[in-house]
Amino acid sequence: MTYLLSISIGPVQDFIVAARRTADLYAGSQILQELSRVVARYLADQNALLIFPSDQEADGANKILAEATGDPQQLVEGARKAAQEKLKYLWQEAMDGLPEQYQKQIDQGRAQLQLESFLEFYAAWVPLENNYPQARQGVERLLAGRKALREFAPTQQNDEGIPKSPLDPSRAAVIDPRMWGEATLRLPDGAHRPLRIKPTEHLDAISLLKRCYGAGMYQTVVDTRTMARRAQNPKAQPEDRWGEDDDHITEPQPYFAILVADGDRMGELISRQDNPEAHRALSNTLDDFAREAQRIVREHHGFMVYSGGDDVLAFLPVNQAVACAQDLSENFRHRVRGTLSAGIAVVHYREPLSQSLQRARDAEKAAKDGGRNALAVALHTRGGAPITVVRTWDRLRWRELLQSFEQGDLTQGLAYELLELAREWQDDMNVAYLQAEAERILGRKERKGLKLPLFESRQDLLDYAKELVVARFLSGVKTENQPEVSRA
Repeated sequence: MTYLLSISIGPVQDFIVAARRTADLYAGSQILQELSRVVARYLADQNALLIFPSDQEADGANKILAEATGDPQQLVEGARKAAQEKLKYLWQEAMDGLPEQYQKQIDQGRAQLQLESFLEFYAAWVPLENNYPQARQGVERLLAGRKALREFAPTQQNDEGIPKSPLDPSRAAVIDPRMWGEATLRLPDGAHRPLRIKPTEHLDAISLLKRCYGAGMYQTVVDTRTMARRAQNPKAQPEDRWGEDDDHITEPQPYFAILVADGDRMGELISRQDNPEAHRALSNTLDDFAREAQRIVREHHGFMVYSGGDDVLAFLPVNQAVACAQDLSENFRHRVRGTLSAGIAVVHYREPLSQSLQRARDAEKAAKDGGRNALAVALHTRGGAPITVVRTWDRLRWRELLQSFEQGDLTQGLAYELLELAREWQDDMNVAYLQAEAERILGRKERKGLKLPLFESRQDLLDYAKELVVARFLSGVKTENQPEVSRA
């Protein structure tokens, strides 16, 4: 008999975002992808036919769908064992890179218990006969039900009096960070990379693994401060800051952008696939988009944290983020024949990474709540109230407004006068008068060329004024070949 088998591997979001550094964040996404690839390879080696992902080497799939024959329970047990062994291998590989004096300081017994209890591995299967959509819906319902019945057996960590990990308070520390200030990781070429463990970072085993894994990926990872610099110098690299005292250098442009995007109504799109072959073809298309997303982010001097299926998480220079999001949306529309919603959070590089990531997630949600097929840009300046602008892709005017500010055709005061007008206007007042007042302000403030759109409501003007505020902020970013525009 042939079965339709669905496997979910986690934890996902909680595990990935538990990060103080960009390298931790990247390590979380890469470790999860490595575990997922091991499961996909195991299934393929056991003659299962992968549906999603269709390629066992594809990035990003923490959920796997496949056609399988034989005993599905035995297949699932083998896949779980393969993932667990891979996790232990990654741990041992990281430990082998530590000097012996640090290896001896790790509570290996507690670390092994934490590694054994880390994976969230769920599976469900149903017979696959002639009705693929019905079988797929059935197996997804079963999987959702299985995930809802999580196992809550407490992990015996013998941790009385042991500090909890700041990145995962459910786990106790396996190191004393006060002894790890100078710890380094030995790389394959014999060089050493600092782990930068602070005296208060009582890391658990998984967090220590992420720190070591991230240190080993130093040639790939771009930190938030370097990303902020790329707005001015697109070729800026983390190594350029080697030896700098970060606390005593003021960045002339300290903001960077976090972009989060995913496809709209993907469940409906998948439900329209009538058979495994059609679903597999869709998986191929999504894999192609994920690879193209990598290229698009690189072209905009960004750093891809995660790209898999229809999901994208990337860091970008603030003056490249909107253009990158537009290119991703166009590529998704042409390749997948669906729509994409994206959120961009413009944040200070010194803000806690977890908080900045949440702001990007909130922006993505605003784009979804705004009707989907949209971009939301959230500006979070230090000392200023946050401003979020939501626009469907066909109503974006960023390039026009940015150009007007860069050329000095618009003044700083216009955005804030229109914003004040929109906030003071009463909803029951005639919108024609609102338009006229806005036109009067424009005529007094702008230097040439710009025409206001027709406002159908006070909210329309408010959204437009916010768009102007964000565009003005972005236009004020200097580049090496472009001096900052004067702000009248």
